Amino acid sequence: MRAAKFKRSGCTFSFDADSGDQAVLRFARHYVDPDAAVFNVSYVIVPAPYLEWINRQHRASGQVRAPVAFAPAVVAGDVMPPPHAAHLPDSEKSFRSRWALREGHHRSCGEALANVLRDAAIPQMIHLLDRANLLHECRHPTMPVVRLVPLTRVEILLRVDDAPAREIEALLADVRPAGPGDDFAAWVRRRLATRVGSQ
Repeated sequence: MRAAKFKRSGCTFSFDADSGDQAVLRFARHYVDPDAAVFNVSYVIVPAPYLEWINRQHRASGQVRAPVAFAPAVVAGDVMPPPHAAHLPDSEKSFRSRWALREGHHRSCGEALANVLRDAAIPQMIHLLDRANLLHECRHPTMPVVRLVPLTRVEILLRVDDAPAREIEALLADVRPAGPGDDFAAWVRRRLATRVGSQ
């Protein structure tokens, strides 16, 4: 992770793109097996506009909020272990994503994790930090990631900083409030006005 320029904080590693968008990878331990250290490795992609949207109350009040260790995100993915490093290699459910560090197999598990991170997970995260790539993946899924935000909102958030305002307005027409007090459309329009005013 260090070689890929990720910064470590405890069990979390993060990478900030020039755009302010962020990839965050986290290790989470599960105490489910007395004979193995069982853990998940997962990652999320957090575009800067999305982070600003979910933190809008703090920004409006001038409060400084500490970074969230594993922030809400647009997409999330698991770093899948090969069978020999998996806790339940025959599982077809979410448990299949759990790694297992067993006595006598520390080196093989570590090497497997390093290989998967280097060859698959890190390239995937870096690829998805490009907003055009992330939007394409959300529209036409091909990777083992899960979209966590409705598609129209994702498109607005990923394009709000550079798409013509009329295109964002057209997308806003298709956005339905998530509930009482959902001010997403108003927030987007304020951001558009700020962008236009600064040009």
